[in-house]
Amino acid sequence: MNYGRSILSEVTGYVPGEQPREGGVIKLNTNENPFPPSPRVEEALRELAIEGLRRYPDPVSAGLRRACAERYGYPSKDWVIAGNGMDELLAMAIRAFVDPGDDILTPYPTYTLYETLAMLHGARPVLLDLDDSFQLTESFFQTPARLCFLPRPNAPSGVCTPRAEVEKLCEIFDGVVVIDEAYADFAEDNCMDFPQRHENAIVMRSFSKSFSLAGIRLGTAVARPELIAELLKTKDSYNLNAVTQCLGLAAFTDYEHMQANADRVREGRQYLTESLRRLGFHVPPSQANFVLAEWNGSPSASILFQELKRRNILVRYFPVRRLKHALRISVGAPEENEAVVNALGELIG
Repeated sequence: MNYGRSILSEVTGYVPGEQPREGGVIKLNTNENPFPPSPRVEEALRELAIEGLRRYPDPVSAGLRRACAERYGYPSKDWVIAGNGMDELLAMAIRAFVDPGDDILTPYPTYTLYETLAMLHGARPVLLDLDDSFQLTESFFQTPARLCFLPRPNAPSGVCTPRAEVEKLCEIFDGVVVIDEAYADFAEDNCMDFPQRHENAIVMRSFSKSFSLAGIRLGTAVARPELIAELLKTKDSYNLNAVTQCLGLAAFTDYEHMQANADRVREGRQYLTESLRRLGFHVPPSQANFVLAEWNGSPSASILFQELKRRNILVRYFPVRRLKHALRISVGAPEENEAVVNALGELIG
């Protein structure tokens, strides 16, 4: 019996060799990649030395950081830090650069964890509305704070702030700018070069989306060495276990596999966008691995969410301001994308 695979299936609900569904459910609510990670990941898992598991892992993830620095065009691992998911890196940035009572700037609507982390730290989240096209307004550039979280592409809209606007923000913002690029591998461009030109820029990436490794929890951040040194002061002693470091490095060394999967996701995103627009949904131009389907007809978006759930199709609904009339739908495998489009077509008549 292959105990490793059996336990993995128990933990994740995923049976190797099958489509990534859970109990017949089409799961399009958490922006997971529908396609498997690089075969090198499975090979590395099989060859993982059990003897090594009794020892503590590399506390600074040096090998992974060196690989990231080389890939992204930076001179050394001192420009990179690795975290237990990008969520840990976001929390580390607050601990490193924000005091309780300070302001943290972020657009709205956006990733809700920014606000949660700010409040946990005793900081004040300052959420400024995006315009009707989900772009930054001029007031965003004029608002002071100690730290700014700018997701690019944004969630849940999928819309990208133009590089020129991000450049402008880094130039005039008197604080640290965290550019959250969790979905950047699905976008037309990115800001990974910004730390070379802006001493206050931190660019964060996730292995959960484009590398299909949400289950191992791995994120990286690139910034000037002096900022990385401050982040290193706030991390746990052994924040990345040996298995995560091993599998993450294996995936990263097969960058071409990730890019091929990203291309397949873009094809699915185009299909969803065009199909949903034909049904009458307004879909902003997403650069991520999901789309936001805005709906002002009948039945309401809330009812559509519930009806899809009854059909074992899970999407995301946010019962909050500006999002009450929208569904966020992750890009799935082709048959999953077709299933959600067909179901919505039947529900709206």
